[in-house]
Amino acid sequence: MLEQAMLRDQFQALLTQEQQAEKIYAELVAKLTDPELRKQVQQLHHDKQRHIRLTERLLEIVE
Repeated sequence: MLEQAMLRDQFQALLTQEQQAEKIYAELVAKLTDPELRKQVQQLHHDKQRHIRLTERLLEIVE
């Protein structure tokens, strides 16, 4: 039970970090004018959204 609680706490901390990074990438995409750089940051933003979904699933598993 303690192990599960520790995992939940770690996944929750990871989720918070991922959400903060996703927000920063979204803001950056909105500001970029260089098409190639914008495309690269959009890919990072998309990847971060996927990481958030995966982390949310991990949280569901340990709860």
